[in-house]
Amino acid sequence: MRVLIVGIIVLAVAVAVVATYLIQTFSGEEKVAELKKEAQKPKIRVLIAAKEIRPGETLAANAITWQVWVEEALNPQFISVTKDEDQAKKIADLVGSIVRGPIQIGEPILAAKLFKRDKAGLLSGVLESGMRAVSFSVSPDTASAGFILPGDRVDVLLTHTKAQEALQKKAKPGPVDPNAPLLVLQQTTETILRNVRVIAVNQAIDAPPANAPAVPATATITLELTPKQAELLITARAMGRLSLVLRSLQAGSDEPKRPAFTTDVEVSPFLSNLNEILAEEERKRQQALEEKKKATAKTGGTAPKQPKDTVKIFRGGKGGLSEVTVK
Repeated sequence: MRVLIVGIIVLAVAVAVVATYLIQTFSGEEKVAELKKEAQKPKIRVLIAAKEIRPGETLAANAITWQVWVEEALNPQFISVTKDEDQAKKIADLVGSIVRGPIQIGEPILAAKLFKRDKAGLLSGVLESGMRAVSFSVSPDTASAGFILPGDRVDVLLTHTKAQEALQKKAKPGPVDPNAPLLVLQQTTETILRNVRVIAVNQAIDAPPANAPAVPATATITLELTPKQAELLITARAMGRLSLVLRSLQAGSDEPKRPAFTTDVEVSPFLSNLNEILAEEERKRQQALEEKKKATAKTGGTAPKQPKDTVKIFRGGKGGLSEVTVK
């Protein structure tokens, strides 16, 4: 029994000696020094959200926490410290800040997403650098039935009669040419702004939680625009009716390269075919006159009696115009 115990001890010592020899032989002193240096590096801690934080909220101390971070994955925009004594001071500096946008639990806190109330108002703090906020009145039928919420992306459409007014001004004065096409254009709708961000609906800058009580009907929407876009929207507001079209969260690949617009002539098959219908009716009228002349020639110059009064009624479709005698 004693021999067995002694053998085990000798074997353990031999394994330790061999392991030490292998480490020193294959790792080398440089590797060992590198490992020691790595162990002496200060730990980097990044400030992250301890819970979900909504836009407009005041940052509280219990909403954020520190997490050890790998230096190679450190973003310069992250709020980080390397000394334990700096953690409390950094949190004290940030508590009371207003959150610009939503921050998910575990997400690193970016300095750009926070601002102090004494440096900016709530809405101006939410705006990105160089952007402007423009508000205008909407109704459920012009704002996707109230489903547009802060943070959504929308297109702005303008419906107006300016095209018809411009065409009328360009028309030549004097008698109307009977062969000229009719001016049937009235309404035009065109997309004036694309993919702009909604930053507020009524007085809310954040989408309500799922279990929130019913909110008032959408009456005002505020968009985040460039200075030029702000000028376009304010001018369009005086030209006609504005409507918002909600965009998908997924970027589409079918964006038109040219400005998009639609007129009532394009929408209505009747209006788009009206000139053709009138031309067909004129052809029929000319044909009837030719037949009447032939009939007059056959009767020796006596023209058939014509009704005193006739009324032309357009019944729609390809049927065209029909004459009804008024007795």
